[in-house]
Amino acid sequence: MIIVPPREQTDMSSRSSREQTADAFRFGGHQTFPLRIAWLPKVAKGLSEGRDVLGSVLDGVVTLGLGKNMVEALRCWADAYGVAFRDTTGWRLTDEGDAIFGPNGHDRYLEDVQTLWWLHWKISTQEPGRFFAWELLFNRWNDPTFTASAVLSAFAKEAERSGRSLSEVSLKQHFDVWLRTYCTPRGGRLGEDGLDCPLTSLGLIRPAGELEGLGRREPVYGFDLSPKRAISQALFRYCLMAWWEARSGNEDTIPFHQVVSEPGSPGRVFRMPESELRSRLEMLGRVDAEIRLVESLNQQQLRRIRNFPPIAHRLATIYSPEAVKRAAHA
Repeated sequence: MIIVPPREQTDMSSRSSREQTADAFRFGGHQTFPLRIAWLPKVAKGLSEGRDVLGSVLDGVVTLGLGKNMVEALRCWADAYGVAFRDTTGWRLTDEGDAIFGPNGHDRYLEDVQTLWWLHWKISTQEPGRFFAWELLFNRWNDPTFTASAVLSAFAKEAERSGRSLSEVSLKQHFDVWLRTYCTPRGGRLGEDGLDCPLTSLGLIRPAGELEGLGRREPVYGFDLSPKRAISQALFRYCLMAWWEARSGNEDTIPFHQVVSEPGSPGRVFRMPESELRSRLEMLGRVDAEIRLVESLNQQQLRRIRNFPPIAHRLATIYSPEAVKRAAHA
């Protein structure tokens, strides 16, 4: 299929209160390896047992059974996905990482699709140190489709703006890792070891034809803009509250259009249709009554009715039997 060129623009001037400083975005550290399904459970098991499996790369090679570059990539992903962090005493699980992957975790072996959506949310909204591919494509990119050449051009502009000296090879590797995180390579070929990133199962990014021009054809990819029925209401509630608190935490009302399209919002990060967001918010208002969608001065707004529960409670709700049952019948 050959398609006409999309209106490729990135709205690079779009900024929000959650923007990082120019030199804070990351372009490397992943050693060209996307996340693998067994990596986070392995790290969590080791750290939970009191072994700093990421403290030394050589120790990680022995205890995790991975190559040197893979251990370095795993360090990067454990931090970027909000599962573990390094302080003066070494590597430790975050509270949420422990709650999900720890000894008594909700999803120790990464088997629940809600955890995959949670990981996508975390890496797309992580600060500081967010990867620029996630910032650009999930928080700034306005078009429904993109090409590698358009994305790499935006990468180069950001690198120049922040005063970085990054080669074309480094920028291309960063894009390739992002793409392989969400999309199986064309032709259905798996990676060298036959393992894809588990986030490919979300179907967020899909091949969308080819762009013909200048005597060549370039693959085009598109975002899945359909309703995200696989995302439970409990996870949506968790992300909505996290976004609200990241904005300032003190606002009692937020315009509805901001949850639809503001950088870092659930609508933007999950590419949810506006109608789905409205339906989910109306349902939350009926069930939880912490946030309601209301009409005010001919404008729809989200209104906080009462204080949000602790993060641990919000996270546990995602994996409660009631939430699991509702998600299975969605």
